[in-house]
Amino acid sequence: MKTKFSIVCPVYSQNDANFDRKQKIGRTIKSVLNQQYPHWELILVDDGCQDEMPDILEEWAKKDKRIKVVHQQNLNRAIARNNGMEHTKGEWLCWLDSDDEYCSHYLRELDKATEEMPEYKIFNFASIIYFPDHRSEVRQTFHPAIEGNGHEWFRSGHIGAGSFIFRRDLWESDKKYRVPDECSPYGFAAASKFDMRFEPGREDVEFESEKAFTDGKTRVGISLGNPWGDDMLQFFLLTRDNLSKPLDVALYIQYPRSSEEDYYEYF
Repeated sequence: MKTKFSIVCPVYSQNDANFDRKQKIGRTIKSVLNQQYPHWELILVDDGCQDEMPDILEEWAKKDKRIKVVHQQNLNRAIARNNGMEHTKGEWLCWLDSDDEYCSHYLRELDKATEEMPEYKIFNFASIIYFPDHRSEVRQTFHPAIEGNGHEWFRSGHIGAGSFIFRRDLWESDKKYRVPDECSPYGFAAASKFDMRFEPGREDVEFESEKAFTDGKTRVGISLGNPWGDDMLQFFLLTRDNLSKPLDVALYIQYPRSSEEDYYEYF
């Protein structure tokens, strides 16, 4: 059977005493190898790693022919993901961060959903978040309101990197579905041209973002989330004129670093 799911995982690591991604990547890759559905490929994008990570990725690729490694200079996550997707051959594109993991039934559930509901080209679902202080919570499935052929505008905080999938032929059909190829997070935020419609009275999550944009304008409020937000922006672009089918099941496991914890408290 031909490959159905292409999983794209950008990887960047350096010799950092505070966060050693080399210790996390094995867990991430094993979560794919342990899937209850076999027809997948894993594209590991070496985003110019500055330590032993490239060799580690190649060793994993030797263990399973479904694993492939793409090497590039350090261009950061948006370009790494776009580059990885250009190397895929599966029907569906899935994202995976290099310090997160899939539940073992991730692809099995999605295979069933895509077979039962072939009219949809996008699916989104819930994720489980494990915090460093041994707490966990579920980021519930996002149910965006319908507007026209797609969904209404929505702000960040609802979608994570591994909590949606989309058809490769949809992504390839029009450049408007591609997130900006930007190296800088703040350049990415500006290039996204994301329409920030702030809710009155949301001072608790508003902040000055003067440095976040390269067009000389100062905004107040939340933009794409971190400010990378390539996951939220990818889902947003796809759903301007396409419907996503929400699935009320948690399939993705996320391990935010302690510095990100306050971000999740907002939503």
